[in-house]
Amino acid sequence: MYAGHVGVALGAKGMRPVLPLSALIMASQLPDWADASLCLAGVTSSTPGMFSHSFPAIGVLTIAGALVYLATTRDMTGAAFVAALVISHALGDYVTGIKPTWSGGPMIGLHLYGHPMMDFIFEAIVIIAGWLIYRTSFPEDKRLSRGVVAVLGVLLALQLAADIVFSMTPSLRKC
Repeated sequence: MYAGHVGVALGAKGMRPVLPLSALIMASQLPDWADASLCLAGVTSSTPGMFSHSFPAIGVLTIAGALVYLATTRDMTGAAFVAALVISHALGDYVTGIKPTWSGGPMIGLHLYGHPMMDFIFEAIVIIAGWLIYRTSFPEDKRLSRGVVAVLGVLLALQLAADIVFSMTPSLRKC
């Protein structure tokens, strides 16, 4: 998933408005940040995503993300939201892509990336659902303000652009 991860973070913000949106977005994208950081550091595996998207890696990132949030805020509920968002990342990626399970284990996923229109529809549903929950965190008279609606438009446009680019360049590597 791409923009769909942010949609999930928006939904979490709507459910718990006191949580900082920046922390929620970071948690929802933590495996991708870990993957990019490892790539830049030259740490690779023969199985793409093994150190960032496999079940053990998601477990480590979930615990690390929740502990860092808890240590900096002392908010146990917020830490639980962070943990849930890291796990949601893996679940979304198993729908849209193909990811490793564990070392020597199978690669699993529905690979919607191979069907860009289906990927866009799935991610748009996630984005819209998250946005609908998110907008409840605003006073009723602000829920359809230009800024709140723009968030939805930008996320859908980014997702559409990603699906177009990746459909036109299937050999494009992330790392």
